[in-house]
Amino acid sequence: MMSKTLSRRERKKRETRQRLMEAALRLFREQGYDATTVEQIAESADVAKGTFFNYFETKEAILPALAEWRLGQLKEALMPERGAPASPVARIKLALRLVAADPLSDPAMARRLFAAGMCHRDIRPGRALLNLLAEQVRQAQAAGEIRADLDPIYLGGVIRALFFQQVMMWHHGYRPAPLPELLDAAVDLLLDGIAGPKWRQSP
Repeated sequence: MMSKTLSRRERKKRETRQRLMEAALRLFREQGYDATTVEQIAESADVAKGTFFNYFETKEAILPALAEWRLGQLKEALMPERGAPASPVARIKLALRLVAADPLSDPAMARRLFAAGMCHRDIRPGRALLNLLAEQVRQAQAAGEIRADLDPIYLGGVIRALFFQQVMMWHHGYRPAPLPELLDAAVDLLLDGIAGPKWRQSP
């Protein structure tokens, strides 16, 4: 009987935590991070304000948990059995598009997320994204889409850096095309290379 009670209790705790995260993400998307209060998150999740602090120390502390949750959803979205492309390179492009569309990729939110991650070292969204991209690179190498002699962690880091650079440029007004198209083009440019016919002749 005790084990069943504990099981129900743990299930309720997980459900409450999930409701808080869903409410926070919805409010951040609708009215922005700064305008959203803990009281609003708790009210939207249908819990008392004090309940919020049973799960998260501060409003900032919910950000790494949100990122971890969203990355878990991203992993599922990249599964071919869930409808993702068969091509690993196409899945890399899909991953970047999905991350860019997430409200957590807004530059202001991303800065706070980075700061929160520094305080909560058990959750590192940037590292998690790197690992996700590196795994897709490994699969692309196995499929012959990317050279197999290159370090997948290094390439994952390069792709992640290109992603963040493109998103920041977009939010700073560099918009020659829709952001998803620019992200696709950045991956294609990385794969095709930028060298001209005489680059090896340079000193």
